[in-house]
Amino acid sequence: MTLPSSPNSISMQQIGNEFGFTVDSDTTSLGDYRTLANGTNYPQSIGSLSFSSIDGGGSVATGNNPISMGSFRGTRLQQVVNFWSSNSGGFRLNARSRYDNNGMIGSNNEVAVVGGYRPRPSDSSGTKVHIHVNQAIGSERFDPDHCALRTGSWNGSTTLQVDVGGSGRIQGAGGFGGNGANGATTGSQGGTGTSGLGVEYSPTQVNIASGGIISGGFGGGGGGGGAHDHDYKSERTASGSGGGGGAGLPVGQGGTAGTSGTNGENGNAATNGELAGEGGEGRNNDNQAYGGAGGDGGSPNEAADAGERGNGGEGSGGSGGAAGGDGAAIRRTNGSITVNINPVSALNGRGSYTATTVQ
Repeated sequence: MTLPSSPNSISMQQIGNEFGFTVDSDTTSLGDYRTLANGTNYPQSIGSLSFSSIDGGGSVATGNNPISMGSFRGTRLQQVVNFWSSNSGGFRLNARSRYDNNGMIGSNNEVAVVGGYRPRPSDSSGTKVHIHVNQAIGSERFDPDHCALRTGSWNGSTTLQVDVGGSGRIQGAGGFGGNGANGATTGSQGGTGTSGLGVEYSPTQVNIASGGIISGGFGGGGGGGGAHDHDYKSERTASGSGGGGGAGLPVGQGGTAGTSGTNGENGNAATNGELAGEGGEGRNNDNQAYGGAGGDGGSPNEAADAGERGNGGEGSGGSGGAAGGDGAAIRRTNGSITVNINPVSALNGRGSYTATTVQ
């Protein structure tokens, strides 16, 4: 609910309602809040986050330091949604859904409450919620609006913060490489990558620690074009090669080679979220018809390539397929959603952070 900021307006009842009673409403002592519920001292570590006091920011005294009701003015309950512990990652996750579920992930709660004097409230109003990611979260393929992690909607006056730790990754899927042309036709376009974080609550603060990643998935390379040559009593055909898959989580698969005449070469799947797959090499049928190479898939700061054009006699070469586009690093429901990012430089080369529409 957030405790009042005005003087002479805070009671033990209000403090207990906000942070939980250490014993019960009649016997709770103000001094109890200087330590955690299990009796240990602050700071409290939750994942890679550290909380210096029950209010999260050190306003309330800890240890043997003097404590007063006045230090609780304007403070609020701190909560952490668990995407940080082992097995808390996955694909296409929703932070509000995990908060509402309020179960367990192994031996860890799905929602940790700083101080430990109360369970999480079903209504998040007036509290500060940290969506803490320190595992890998991926998306699904084909639709760029599809996000790896969605914040979900929150109750009014919630302070919402996404904290990506040094081992956290929120990334869209890589696009598939385009298929190579089957004969003297055009190669297929590479697939589009999908998106990382979807923000559905305003305002939202996004903090990215060194080593942490929020990224779109990257586009697949275009398939190579094919070609044909016609001479007297001679016909030669070369098919195009497949494009490489885009980097992402999951990775983009390589495109399939064409199989008419001289076969093309399949494109390669991306290696991981950072390394794209290479397109298949071009093919030559007796130096008369040349199938185009597939384009390489996209990766951070490196856009996917279009497939090469096929080249044959009588102007028969087919065009290479266009490169696939990248997914967004961060999407928001609409343009009225405010997202503050620290540091913005962590998103360089990883996709747009102003895209709208979240699925």
